[in-house]
Amino acid sequence: MIWALVFAIAVAAATWVARGSARRLIAAGAIGLLVAFFALPFVDVLGARSDQRVVMTPLALAPVYPVLWLGLVGALAALVASFLKNARLSGALGALGGLLTLIATFAFQNGTEHIVSVRPIGGVLEVFIPLVLLAVLAPIALGLRGTARFAGLAAAVLLPAALMWYLFSPAGAATFPEMRGYYQLAAPPTQAQLDQVVKDWNADLELTNRDRAAIERDWKDVGEKLKTTRGTDLAAQRRSYYQQLELIHNYKIADPTRIEPLGPIQSAAELPDGYRVGYDAAELGARRALVRQGAYGFALWAFFAALALTGGVVLAVRGAVAAASHDLRDGVIFAAALIAVGISLNSTGFDLRQLIINAPWIGDFLSRSWPPNTKFLADVSREMLITITTALLGTLIASVFALPLSLLAARNLTERSWLTRIAYLITRVFFNINRGIDTLIVALVFVSALGLGPFAGVLAIALHSIADLGKLYSEAMENSDKGPIEALESAGAPGSSVIRWALMPQLLPLLMSYTLYRFEINFRVSIVLGFVGAGGIGFLVNQTMRGGEYPSAMVAIIVIVLVVNVLDFISATVRRRLV
Repeated sequence: MIWALVFAIAVAAATWVARGSARRLIAAGAIGLLVAFFALPFVDVLGARSDQRVVMTPLALAPVYPVLWLGLVGALAALVASFLKNARLSGALGALGGLLTLIATFAFQNGTEHIVSVRPIGGVLEVFIPLVLLAVLAPIALGLRGTARFAGLAAAVLLPAALMWYLFSPAGAATFPEMRGYYQLAAPPTQAQLDQVVKDWNADLELTNRDRAAIERDWKDVGEKLKTTRGTDLAAQRRSYYQQLELIHNYKIADPTRIEPLGPIQSAAELPDGYRVGYDAAELGARRALVRQGAYGFALWAFFAALALTGGVVLAVRGAVAAASHDLRDGVIFAAALIAVGISLNSTGFDLRQLIINAPWIGDFLSRSWPPNTKFLADVSREMLITITTALLGTLIASVFALPLSLLAARNLTERSWLTRIAYLITRVFFNINRGIDTLIVALVFVSALGLGPFAGVLAIALHSIADLGKLYSEAMENSDKGPIEALESAGAPGSSVIRWALMPQLLPLLMSYTLYRFEINFRVSIVLGFVGAGGIGFLVNQTMRGGEYPSAMVAIIVIVLVVNVLDFISATVRRRLV
């Protein structure tokens, strides 16, 4: 929560210095809080086993933790503030809303870890996902004109409706079994569940105290080893240190060097902080909300609350200094971007602490790789030449096929007849499908079919680059000067003459520039394709790394860096002369 406050203060300070609209921060905070309250995972609610873990939203926890309703009140207050015309009143109300939410967050995180019972709510995702699809398709359809708008609106309504029908059908339930009852609410536990929690704790007390003694022992041990360990073993000790630190935080252990044993309990309310319910209680449906084990939604919730608070303070103190016509829209965009970043950080397991922990391994690799094995330079040069020729040949083949296809994919060249319009649609669909399949996947298919070697890489690069170059070529044709084209057409010139004398002279430098740029990309791609067996220097690096020949691999890496920079410089120079 501290980092959320620091980041929000930094954003508010930047807004103050840039004389931007602080009302946007209030709007972003309000929208983000509302989304987080209803949809984002807040904290872990755990059973005895890992598969009994449930991550609940603030709304799902609010029946057991009424203080979270205060956060919803704060979010609504910030939302109302973003609509007020009076800048200082808007800032004061926004700051109050953010403050109320932060108070609710602090009270929740430092409150009691309740025993709860889980109640699944059916139909939530089955309705929510089609509504999201409708929200995406409707603005696109409204942007169309004439009969296309009518068709687009019909599709925007019918597709979500069909999706909703499918999700509620038995076939949808069989395809997405985890969707049914995905959203779950916390409810007060039954007396039978509470009694079983007490029985499980007292039955497992000896084992629990043994684990606590192990925490004390391991904490002392890792503290001593951190002072003396060097090299790659230091990474393991750092990892153990942070694991012990997390346990100490979750169990609220004041002095990890002297951990007192725990005693039996008489009621479930006496269950110590940080501990889950027992196996039998979990089988009865009991879970425990571990308020100090926040999910990514908790961090976003705290940040949005702090954003509303700091944005409100800036607006209340300074007043409005920028136009407020698009503040709500900009706030929605900002909140959506931050939520997307938070989801991405969580799904990718992004954690800079892991980089710090495992830094000794990076140092070990560099020390083993130096000095480079210069005797390996001849092999590296040979494979580098194969990589360059793979990219060059693949780009050349792609450009040969992309040029005629781009003529069919240019709207201004295919408007004359229904036959050319059909060809336009088919070509565009081909381009979109082709560009949706990554070169690496295509290379895997060709390697499986043709075997190891650069030929598979050439075909993969050529096939994928046809669509990329074709799209660039066709867009250049659509943006070309229409004067020469119309002049030749009015004189009765055939289509081939129009293309030869009116279109190509003005487009040729641009097409060559696009082709060179694609070659730069394909050269880098061909290096990666070597790791899946498509030959070249990538294959050589992969083999040397797997064999532990780090000095040889370092030679290849240095050559790759040098060649990439040289080719980029040559390509950029040529493209500047062409365009």
